[in-house]
Amino acid sequence: MTPVLAVAPAEAEEKQWTSNREVTLDRLRIVAMMHEGWPQCRLCGQTVYRLDKLGLCSKVSDAHREWRGDPVPRKKKAGVR
Repeated sequence: MTPVLAVAPAEAEEKQWTSNREVTLDRLRIVAMMHEGWPQCRLCGQTVYRLDKLGLCSKVSDAHREWRGDPVPRKKKAGVR
């Protein structure tokens, strides 16, 4: 038996990608429909699977930590000792 190697057809040509606004908007509509009814963070508005007990997403930014009541270290100004 002789091994069979996969060979690309000679007539195959690579298509140049071009943006298509209609297709993009159609896909974004589908994503929006899938996320319809999902909870959103009270602070940043991000759509998530679930929220914590304060209605926030899982981000740990300073603003989110402040809303949760976690201690947020104050940033020092550059050059100040």
